[in-house]
Amino acid sequence: MIPGQMVHQRYRVVALLSQGGMGAVFEAMDSTLNIRCALKEMTPFPGAQGRALPALREQFLQEARLLAGLHHPNLPRVSDHFEEDGNAYLVMDFVHGQRLDEVVAQEGELPEAKVLEWAGQLLDALAYCHERGVIHRDVKPQNVIITWEGKAVLVDFGLAKLVDPDDPRTRSVMRGMGTPEYAPPEQYDTKRGHTDARTDIYSLGATLYYAVTGTPPPSVGERLVTSDLVPARQRRPDLSEGTDRAISKAMSLHPANRFQTITELRRALFNTAQPTGTVSLPGLPKAERLPRWAGAVIGLIALVAVAGLLVSRVNREAATVATATPTSTLTASPSPSPSPTATASSTATATGTPAETVTPTSFPTPTWTPTRARPTPTLTPTA
Repeated sequence: MIPGQMVHQRYRVVALLSQGGMGAVFEAMDSTLNIRCALKEMTPFPGAQGRALPALREQFLQEARLLAGLHHPNLPRVSDHFEEDGNAYLVMDFVHGQRLDEVVAQEGELPEAKVLEWAGQLLDALAYCHERGVIHRDVKPQNVIITWEGKAVLVDFGLAKLVDPDDPRTRSVMRGMGTPEYAPPEQYDTKRGHTDARTDIYSLGATLYYAVTGTPPPSVGERLVTSDLVPARQRRPDLSEGTDRAISKAMSLHPANRFQTITELRRALFNTAQPTGTVSLPGLPKAERLPRWAGAVIGLIALVAVAGLLVSRVNREAATVATATPTSTLTASPSPSPSPTATASSTATATGTPAETVTPTSFPTPTWTPTRARPTPTLTPTA
């Protein structure tokens, strides 16, 4: 398609955004709603004719149905699907932002705290997909859009796989090879290779490696032939040990040596990594916080409780004084001005009624214990 072309009598092509093995994505304008959208056109690989072409079109339709059923803030939403002039098209949300590879190309290695913030969002998106039997199989910096608001969005499900519980092998027509630096070995083994959730874990680990080091990881072929993976911390000494270990394990060549679930990878990244700076971990449960006015109310309740205790204690002491029967011994004296003495620290009045002097005891300072302790946040992801 070319800029200015009108498709389906509704979508006007603006510019080419990207092109891959299964299709090209264009920026377009929806003339009906007057909003930007992403228009994906199926572009079969050269030679895909005859019986293969209908199968590829069916896979393209599968992607449309797959994305139409996913609703997550870090995934694009499909709003339309149609065929025209023998070709198939998808209409998706236009994600305003910049690809992660472009961000790294401009800035080099990124702050660890920021990378982990985006990692948390991508983990949420992948966990959501895996729970629904969807494997992305093409996670890479080119397929991560960083929006102008700073949110990471995972795009391009062209190589996605739907897992059949009865037959966990791929249902895709064209096997997804992925990008060499970010695809694990099993994606290249067309006979015995089996892609599952651990495939996405490898690719996400490789994407994080690139983001924190500014250097693309070696491809599987390079790792097998020339050298193994250089730990990210050797390229960036200020990287935390926890993040370094998590990335290295996620990128293990053998699937059995990787994290087996998104939950395990999340735990390794966020329970051990201590990056410099404050990280907002999206998708993770947060401690309950009391509203500001609640603190004032609790303080007032505490003061009233303390005052009540003091008043109660004084009243009890006063009652004790009032009911006590002091014992006084009046001793007559020939002196014209008798000076009677009283026992129990009492002095006699002129009428002979003793007046007791009370020495108040010290009151214990009451302590207030909140009835509801603030809960400690637990990292229990939804994967």
